[in-house]
Amino acid sequence: MEIIFMFIAAFIVFLLAIIAISRSAISRAREPAKQTEERINQLEQRVKELEAKK
Repeated sequence: MEIIFMFIAAFIVFLLAIIAISRSAISRAREPAKQTEERINQLEQRVKELEAKK
């Protein structure tokens, strides 16, 4: 009976680890996209400022 509880506990920990790893991977995939978008917006603003100076 104790062995069954240990397997159940191990399975739950395994599932939690899989969920944590997948969330981490998703957040790492989204973060560079946000940084790239912010950088593009900054560059667009800079181009507009330079064109306005002409």
